Amino acid sequence: MNEADRIWDELENIYSQWGIEENPFSESASNLGVSRLREVFTGRSRELKDVLSLFKGRERKRVLVYGWIGIGKTAFILEILDILQRKAAKTLTAYISLPANTDLATIALVALAREMREDEWAQQLLNQMGLISGQPLRQREITGKVGFAGSSAEFKDKRIDINKPLFPELSFEDLLKRALEKYDRVVIAIDDLDKQDPATVKKLLLNAQGMLKSGAWFILTGHPSGLTRDIVISERGLFDFSIKLEPLEQNIMYQMLVNYLNSVRSEECQYSVEDEQAVKPFTPDTAKMLCERSSGVPRWLNRLGSYILQKASELNAEIITPEILQEGFIYANQQVRGQLGLTPMDFMLLDLILEKGKLSDENITLEELQRLQVQEFSEILPRIDQLIQLDLTRRLPNEEAMEFGPTPLLLPSEESET
Repeated sequence: MNEADRIWDELENIYSQWGIEENPFSESASNLGVSRLREVFTGRSRELKDVLSLFKGRERKRVLVYGWIGIGKTAFILEILDILQRKAAKTLTAYISLPANTDLATIALVALAREMREDEWAQQLLNQMGLISGQPLRQREITGKVGFAGSSAEFKDKRIDINKPLFPELSFEDLLKRALEKYDRVVIAIDDLDKQDPATVKKLLLNAQGMLKSGAWFILTGHPSGLTRDIVISERGLFDFSIKLEPLEQNIMYQMLVNYLNSVRSEECQYSVEDEQAVKPFTPDTAKMLCERSSGVPRWLNRLGSYILQKASELNAEIITPEILQEGFIYANQQVRGQLGLTPMDFMLLDLILEKGKLSDENITLEELQRLQVQEFSEILPRIDQLIQLDLTRRLPNEEAMEFGPTPLLLPSEESET
């Protein structure tokens, strides 16, 4: 047996002892798949009722789901779409994540065309944009003759007629009309606006006013940084309804942890949340410690849980004790600090945030700004935004000032060294 085989078999034995088939944690709900998300989704009862009640009305709505990065916006809208797909009659749902440098009309067009697999024109649009269509395009044969005088030969040339979408918003409106001939309601969810610069998002939304006021329902996700006040409350009124996702309560996080672990257990080994075996290989105490450290943010629970299991398997731990849990926290700290793309200035800024515990334009000194090679606090905001995207920094809940602190994935310097 070679080394790789031996290591794999050791991992199989460890996970088998834990009673799970694999590491269940995932940083993004979009990676889980519909059936797995249905198993692990927890809480948000009030928010679900608020949004789903809108779909009992006939008038189409534009909904904004907002909250800080990692709070569970993707899982929430995918749960909404899953319910509509299964229980709402004659409803077509489409989900897509917004990539960089793409306008909303184009991305909505792509999302809708991907779901209209039987519509040849929709598939032609995808093909023209260099995207994989849902089915092979039918080909039209053109028959002609060629040859010398007195003789000829028949030939057949196969071509595909494609209309390039020079005007994405108009193309979307045309495709939407085709969809509404078959469905009573079309719901398009555009995710990850919070991964774009807020100023860029605002411009994208304003440019898409016509499309957003079309006959489709829209669900978009974003973060609260200026977006809500400017777009929802302004006179433009781009959204009919907005809902903020707050951090989850600790009992909900504990239930979520149980759900994740049950999702990778056999059908014969499903546990209720009251059973101490439900959080194995964690103990009830270390499970609660993990949930508390995650601060009610699902992505932090997922990332910490994944790193802890990786470290526990490396240590051949049969159970995750407080000591093993701390080893997992140290390992998570090392992994997130070692992410690619960080510059020396990013690390300097990160150390400053850790040193202060809370960084704002009120407590940063002129000397510290000069050390970061800037003159104003606003100049470091793009760097902080990058650290937020990497789960290194979080914006603190202060409506009056911009304050930032480290995430639970990081340890204070002295604790990390210990």
